[in-house]
Amino acid sequence: MLAGILTVLKIIGIVLLWILAILLFLLLLVLFVPVRYTADVNVPETELDKGFDVEKIHLKAGFSWLLHFISGGIEFPEDKQFTLKILGIKVFPRKKKEKDNINKKDDENIDNSTDKDNEQEADKNNDSITTEISYEEKSDMGELEEKSESEEQTSEESEKQSDEEVQESDEIEQNSENCTDNSENEPEDKALIEIITDILEKIENILKTPQTVLRKIQYTISRVCDKIGMIKTTLENDIFKRAFSLVKRKFIRLLKMILPDKIRASVLFGTGDPADTAEVMALYSAFYTVLYDKVQYEPDFDRKVVRADAHVKGHITLFTTLYCVAVCYFNKDVKKTIKRFQKIIKS
Repeated sequence: MLAGILTVLKIIGIVLLWILAILLFLLLLVLFVPVRYTADVNVPETELDKGFDVEKIHLKAGFSWLLHFISGGIEFPEDKQFTLKILGIKVFPRKKKEKDNINKKDDENIDNSTDKDNEQEADKNNDSITTEISYEEKSDMGELEEKSESEEQTSEESEKQSDEEVQESDEIEQNSENCTDNSENEPEDKALIEIITDILEKIENILKTPQTVLRKIQYTISRVCDKIGMIKTTLENDIFKRAFSLVKRKFIRLLKMILPDKIRASVLFGTGDPADTAEVMALYSAFYTVLYDKVQYEPDFDRKVVRADAHVKGHITLFTTLYCVAVCYFNKDVKKTIKRFQKIIKS
């Protein structure tokens, strides 16, 4: 009995170890196998005076991972859709046959629903016609009786309205007479005092506004000066210097990894003006030590023309990106500097 239980546990342990080993292997593949990218750009020789057509540019960009186990890319202007393949089988976008079958099914459902709706509407129209005919016969008899009653009511209402208007006009005249009597009785001294007090209040407000504005300006200037002083002290601190040097080193490492490993390009360019073309040539010569084996530049001093042919190839590794970000995030000096700047912003 015990031997059977032990053999079962042994088998379960071996299976679990194999699963863990496979998961660890897959994790190492994801972390250390780089994603390789390529890009090809081709611009045919075109004179800019005649106009530049964007459709003439040929662009092809793609990526691959683990010996093209996963690959994808985009091509312009031939195929403007992004494609994704696994083991050479296209996963995205889906095939057109599947889309056509789905569209056909949708069209059939729509046709069936429209036929049913039309039948229902026809039945409703027939019912409504019969009801309208019966209703019109009844309404003709009722309209004659309603007309006679409405004429009597309108005559009575007109008489009442005339009486009410006469009463309202009398009340308005009485109120106007009372108001004129009260206004004549009020003393003129109160009106003068109120005018003088209003003028004095306005003068006080005018004198107080520049003082309040100056106080606000002084307060904001003092706050800005305090923040500038706090920023200056943090920048001069040794903690910030150590954090800045660490982030700088890791960022340069990340940038070197992301930038292309191989660049091969040949460019023909002319502005139509020899002076402007010479300036572009001077700019290229300033970076000649870096670009001499990567970019070949050919100036054209007579024509306004452009031609380019470039090939770029590089790789991105997930482990280096995660390592650089984790080192910067979990560093104590970086955390202290971030908290310090947050306090300065909130203060």
